Amino acid sequence: MWRRRRRRKGKIFVGCLVLLMIGFAYGYVTNDSKMPKHIKNNNENALNIGEIAVKIPKHHEEQKENVKKQDPINEHSLIVSEENIVTDNTQIVFNTYYKKTRDMIKKKRRIPRELIGKNLDELRDYLNKNYAEWDIRECNKDKIELYQVTDEIPPNFYIAKEYNGYIAIFQVDEKGEYILKETTEIPISSLSNMDAQYVKNGIVKKNREEIDQILEDYSS
Repeated sequence: MWRRRRRRKGKIFVGCLVLLMIGFAYGYVTNDSKMPKHIKNNNENALNIGEIAVKIPKHHEEQKENVKKQDPINEHSLIVSEENIVTDNTQIVFNTYYKKTRDMIKKKRRIPRELIGKNLDELRDYLNKNYAEWDIRECNKDKIELYQVTDEIPPNFYIAKEYNGYIAIFQVDEKGEYILKETTEIPISSLSNMDAQYVKNGIVKKNREEIDQILEDYSS
């Protein structure tokens, strides 16, 4: 009799234990399905160290990804910009071809200070605005080369032409202006029609010795 009661109590205990485990399992499953998404995501970002769960902030992971994506682009942009920047070492060269004398004169100048630090697009805009009469032959961070053709006479050349009825000697300055150097005593009327026309048009020579030789021929 006592043994039967003992077996009956054991069966009841086991049955209660089984029901308790089934209830615990059911509650765990239903609670997990109802858990908010942001809590689940936070749990997914957790790092288990032994028995301790350490959560890694989501914004920290996003910052790492942004840095990895942006770094190569920033480095490339920096290299490109450095290669296209005007510096104090950039040269600007002016090439002028004088049709009357068939001379090409080249002048080098320092880059204007306002252009230092500009990129090539800004440089071209500046050149088109301030040197509209020049052709841009070359334009990079090392050298700017401009070219033009003119009917003017090159600087420092000499001209023999009529002045108040006589032959006079002029010299061209850097601005292209004629500077009177000497008025001779040779009247234009003493020349042949052809020579007189030459003098009226202006006889251009590179140095004074050539002009003196012409004056000697006209005075003889």
